[in-house]
Amino acid sequence: MAKPKHDYDSEKFRQDIAIAASSGMTDEEIADTLNLSPEAFSRMKNGKMDIWSEEENERRGASIRQVLARARRKTNAIVRGRYLKAALGGIRVKSKTKRAIQGKCPVCGGTDPECTECGGTGQVLLTDKSVLQETESETTPNMQALATWLYHHDPEWRKIERNLDEEAEDVATDINHGVDIDKWITSMTK
Repeated sequence: MAKPKHDYDSEKFRQDIAIAASSGMTDEEIADTLNLSPEAFSRMKNGKMDIWSEEENERRGASIRQVLARARRKTNAIVRGRYLKAALGGIRVKSKTKRAIQGKCPVCGGTDPECTECGGTGQVLLTDKSVLQETESETTPNMQALATWLYHHDPEWRKIERNLDEEAEDVATDINHGVDIDKWITSMTK
């Protein structure tokens, strides 16, 4: 019988799974990192390994599923938090720009229209004298992300969205059946 690739009851095996799952990997990608086939990892997770006893399948399968669920819950909470922060806006964004200063042409002083240094403009970029400009701004709220968040987390918003969708379908149906859309809009705004 071949030697197993891992000690499937060890804390290290569970930690390797948790690290991979918390970094967003799928089951197949986790199997790859563990040097297992995706099919074998799936059988382990579901407690259906032929070479394990019934007790081992039950215990190890439950352990793997628990580790996966815990690691993914933690990651999902972080992602949800970032998503909501981005949706709400107000994230401070810093940027740095290095600008060269313009100065008078050292060769012609701006008097020679055929000067090779300034091209006749009289101005050159003084690369040895540059200014570092730092700006800070805030992101604006993302309305689509806010609407998506509300749809999934606010039952009242979901009702409003469904009603708007139904009204849009009614308008499309009316247009297809020759309803005078101008009269319909007028009646809706009264």
